[in-house]
Amino acid sequence: MPIRYVDQASALLYHARAVTPFCSENGEPYASIPAGIDSHHVMPLRSAAFRDWLTANFYGEHESAPSPTAYQSVLRLLQSRARYGDAPPQPVNYRLGFEGDPFTPSKIFLDLANSDGEIVEITSQGWQIADNLRHSFRQSPSALPLPRPTPPSANSQPLAAFSDLFRLTGATRTRTLTWIATSLRPIGPYPILVVRGPVASGKSVFARALRALIDPSAAPIRRLPTRDRELLQLASQQWMLAFDHVHRIPPKTAEALSAISSGDTLEITQADYRDPLVYQIARPMILIVPDDETLPAWTPPRALSNRALVVDLEPLTALRPEAAFWSEFEALRPALLASLTDAVATALRRIRDIDLGNVARFPDGAAWTAAAAPALDISERDIKNALSDPDAVWIGSNPLRKALHALIPPGEMWTGDATALLDELRAIAPLAAIPSTPKGVSQALSAISGIHCTKSKLTHGSRSLTIQRKGGASQVHA
Repeated sequence: MPIRYVDQASALLYHARAVTPFCSENGEPYASIPAGIDSHHVMPLRSAAFRDWLTANFYGEHESAPSPTAYQSVLRLLQSRARYGDAPPQPVNYRLGFEGDPFTPSKIFLDLANSDGEIVEITSQGWQIADNLRHSFRQSPSALPLPRPTPPSANSQPLAAFSDLFRLTGATRTRTLTWIATSLRPIGPYPILVVRGPVASGKSVFARALRALIDPSAAPIRRLPTRDRELLQLASQQWMLAFDHVHRIPPKTAEALSAISSGDTLEITQADYRDPLVYQIARPMILIVPDDETLPAWTPPRALSNRALVVDLEPLTALRPEAAFWSEFEALRPALLASLTDAVATALRRIRDIDLGNVARFPDGAAWTAAAAPALDISERDIKNALSDPDAVWIGSNPLRKALHALIPPGEMWTGDATALLDELRAIAPLAAIPSTPKGVSQALSAISGIHCTKSKLTHGSRSLTIQRKGGASQVHA
């Protein structure tokens, strides 16, 4: 015989006796639930996860489900205790937390999100795996655990092995490590990593691996939402965002990406409450951009472009099964995570002594990465150069620019008329979305970045074009 409503409410309260209700700093009610002797899990009181946990405990004793009315009564009581009980408000973080000043923290905490509730506690003296009773980390339903970091052996170099695995060299390696380092910084702004390359260059695999280093997820990559509100909702539920097949970005979505990179404010209406929850959100992000010459030219807004950090991947010379690749990567992850936590400890130790002078883009991220540079095996000068390089700024896609750069290397010359120029461009990129007439190509040259074009008339009526390519003088006569 089903127990009465009053008895159900009392039974639910009995099963909730181990719960510590509290509010986050922005006013959202949470439940702290013991996960072991020295750890706990944190769930929003109004979440399906907490409802399922409490219902499962109730079923374990009564072999029935509580009535919705009894559950709602208990939920309202727990929410009241969260707001007006003894537990003070405290920060609730996804994956990364800190103590002290967010710009120069004394400690950084990385949530391993495992069943034991363990965290990595990082200070200027090093790092250790610790049980978590004092810090509140929330985990999205798709969050996966990080491996326990394992110090590498004396002869191994995990960061070098990671670079070799993805063919990262020079500025590409420096930009990648800069983005990883800033993603382990507890406060924004964060650069938006743009992973660009042709088909079969490993863009999606690279993006998945980057996310698996810090914030692994069962759904690591998504399509870019068409509504800015959906993007903000995703940012409120996880630490890192990655989006694939980014060809064009609607203006509102571009504004949201820029805002989330720097730190945007999100308001969420609360049921039965007048005041909305207010979040300030800054998140590391990855955009996977196919280098498709058949698409029309497109330029992102300047605000988004200036927040981008571009990594170009070359086509793979030899394809290998993904199973073999992921097996190698998974074997590397524990030592690689240990190397990254060493880099964070180095940054905490050196950040107050870093002065890079004037840095045009990402000055805070550049200073943080420079502080971690000895552990990352990169130099402060390389960091500044990699961030200030015009090639690090995402200027969108322009098939004509790409074809011209392929035709005219820096310092080389090409001679012919506009018709011949168009014919040679078509030979290089037969499917490219470039102007279809010689006059159209001639008119479009002035808008190509990295190209300076002057025009003059010859005596027989044809036009002479002089093109100078950045990085060397290259004259074209048509």
